Amino acid sequence: MTETGMFSRRTLLKIAGVSSVALLAGCTTDEAEPDDEEEEAEDEAADEDWGDVEEFSFEGRVQAWTGLEPAMIDGEDNPTITLIDGQEYDFRWVNADGVLHNLEIRDENGEIIDEYQSDDVDEEGEEATIEGVTATEEMTTYICAYHESSQVGDIEVETE
Repeated sequence: MTETGMFSRRTLLKIAGVSSVALLAGCTTDEAEPDDEEEEAEDEAADEDWGDVEEFSFEGRVQAWTGLEPAMIDGEDNPTITLIDGQEYDFRWVNADGVLHNLEIRDENGEIIDEYQSDDVDEEGEEATIEGVTATEEMTTYICAYHESSQVGDIEVETE
């Protein structure tokens, strides 16, 4: 306090600043945090979506595999995909940059599973497909043998 019994201007500004910060810290938004039941329901809905998938489509370029289909991977680079154990899938991809690519399904040791690998494709716009891929728990990765550090995505296998 000053000799006149009043707070200095500087002290009043400090008090006002601290009060404003305290008020803002207590503010909340109208959006509520999802509870455990809501999160479980969302996870189950996502699992059901994966259960409806029969084909995966990608664009292949040196930088990444870019998801095209199903809609849940559209536009994502190297998206993690979920397969259902025992379900059959087709993997289709198109060469988007005119560089040599292929697609392989591998296990945790980097080994190709059941010869699930596409033809090599080096022309822009050319497509390749691996048909009849039966999901097994050993599947961990889809990858381009020529660009292993950039064109690689994770596979999660769920049991029903």
